[in-house]
Amino acid sequence: MNKLHPPPPPPPPPSESKDETFIDGWLQQKSKQLPSSENMQRKRQQWYSKQCLFPTHITEASMVDTSPLLSLLHDHAIESDDSSLRHPSDKQTTVDEMRKIASLCATYKTTAIQNKKEFEYKRAVIAKERQSEIELPAKPPEHPEFTPLKPAENVLLAKIHGTNYNLCLARAVCPQRTNNMLKCWKSTDPRVVKALAEQGLDQLMCMEEREAVERCIGQSVQKIMKDIIS
Repeated sequence: MNKLHPPPPPPPPPSESKDETFIDGWLQQKSKQLPSSENMQRKRQQWYSKQCLFPTHITEASMVDTSPLLSLLHDHAIESDDSSLRHPSDKQTTVDEMRKIASLCATYKTTAIQNKKEFEYKRAVIAKERQSEIELPAKPPEHPEFTPLKPAENVLLAKIHGTNYNLCLARAVCPQRTNNMLKCWKSTDPRVVKALAEQGLDQLMCMEEREAVERCIGQSVQKIMKDIIS
């Protein structure tokens, strides 16, 4: 398997203190707002863009399918360093390599899950205000950045970091082909991507490069499975 070189995690959102979100910090800098609503929206967009490991104009339909790799990690319980394996005949070198991939990319998965739970809880709270008999899910642990966000912002961060996780896995297993796909994405014109999306054809964007990554992932999973069951 290729050496692992996934992209580094995105920087945490800026804040003035641990109890303050990045949005609160910007709102306090009134002297720099042009007006405030326009400046805040611009800074929000800039921060969200910095979280992405992919060009922000690339649509969901153009994203690489890593489901075979995700299924492998899930089915064989190799999501973390202390996980156990279900097959006594597993080759430890293959297992360690997969566990290493999961650990290197875990920061994106964790952030996606945290924001998904925040959204689901906030949505339930809103629903309970309208219908009191609704049971609330377990309240997520307080997080200085994610808890104060609006539900729509939690959804956006969950989607961004879910995609980051998939790209991190793809790049760890198939670095050259994934880099080629990212290079193709960066070379695309946002206006062209938007036009294709409006026609339901956005899956054609960099299709050759994306399918090359997906083939590589499929072949890697087959090799890993062969090592596990042999």
